[in-house]
Amino acid sequence: MHLSRYPSIALFVLPFTGLAQDCESGRYRTPQFADVQTTIAVPFGSNYGTSGGTQILFMDVYEPVGDVLEQRPVVLVAFGGSFVSGTRADVAEACIQFAQRGYVAIAPDYRVGFFVPNATTTTLAVLRGAHDMKACVRYLRKSVVESANPYRIDPERIIIGGFSAGAISALHAGFLDDDAEWPPVLAPQFASLGGVEGTSGSPGYSSDVLSVYSFSGCLGDTSWIQPEDLPLCSVHEVGDAVVPYYTQEVSVFGFPTGLIASGSHDVHLRLAHMGVDNCLLTYPGSGHVGYVSSDPEGSIGFVLDFCADLVCNGSSACGNIYASVDVPTEERTLSVFPNPTTGILNVGSWGDGPILVLDLLGREVLRVPKTAGNSTIDLSDLPDGTYFLRTAVPDHNPIRLLKTQ
Repeated sequence: MHLSRYPSIALFVLPFTGLAQDCESGRYRTPQFADVQTTIAVPFGSNYGTSGGTQILFMDVYEPVGDVLEQRPVVLVAFGGSFVSGTRADVAEACIQFAQRGYVAIAPDYRVGFFVPNATTTTLAVLRGAHDMKACVRYLRKSVVESANPYRIDPERIIIGGFSAGAISALHAGFLDDDAEWPPVLAPQFASLGGVEGTSGSPGYSSDVLSVYSFSGCLGDTSWIQPEDLPLCSVHEVGDAVVPYYTQEVSVFGFPTGLIASGSHDVHLRLAHMGVDNCLLTYPGSGHVGYVSSDPEGSIGFVLDFCADLVCNGSSACGNIYASVDVPTEERTLSVFPNPTTGILNVGSWGDGPILVLDLLGREVLRVPKTAGNSTIDLSDLPDGTYFLRTAVPDHNPIRLLKTQ
């Protein structure tokens, strides 16, 4: 049963002091509650909308019926839609699954709307999503302090994530956390947009989260990931034609943007190098979030298990291991970072064989012996410009690479 109600006020409770009691019964791992109640359209912030004027940002709150626990972990679930469309209702089913396991699940708004894709407009769309998600986290903490914790949340256990564009928003909210990481293409707008925190609401409260999960998301720069950064769980198709699984130029509706972004494989490669807790589940094929339909128990269950590990144990059980559904040989290719590079390039591949570096005319300018696994190659002697990397296997798709000073 899926109920609705208006916001209510609960008594303020003391800060959370332990994890064992609420995890002993299998809570968070398996459904514990048959019914979920939903508070629709709670305003949590506002900002300048994509079509002009002020847009009020709302969230839907999903809570387990009959739950007596005074402080529950929170999971934000952001919808997809290429930053152009989508609504909170799109993620209702995922929110219900979380709430049935004992979480308070939040479906937040973030600003979407039509834009002509290029480097500036696409970066701005991603940043709007990240800013709005951070504002939602801040509002939840504000509600604990100023409104007597109406949703009975634990402000120290907040996890953010989503699907596609929602996952991209969550990744940037989680890992774009230093003003020095501000995207250069938006440098003139740093102050007006409010830096990495944004101006979407509840200033003065923390937007820090416990971890991030991603269904087919990507990150603008893997160098933002540093040791002791946030744990991450991702699910992605290796040949995703919408959001890249590796590192490559981003296209929106088929229009190239000039932006290079790293998908789940290369983000997790960086996390592993930094020693950060992470889990990656890879599916074959060129679909986009198709695993939610083809394998809902496996894909969503993977993330549910990760979240349960984090809220109960503070770390995941996967230990930097890449889980993988069988990926056909023809879909196995390279991963590289950083991209762009000034010279030294980290390369991962599925199999043995040399790596070829080609110029824009398709001419081979460098051939590097390589075996399966991760290694580095030095491109310092190559002139600055655009190149393509590929393996010696003819069917493997090349990766576009920018070499800069």
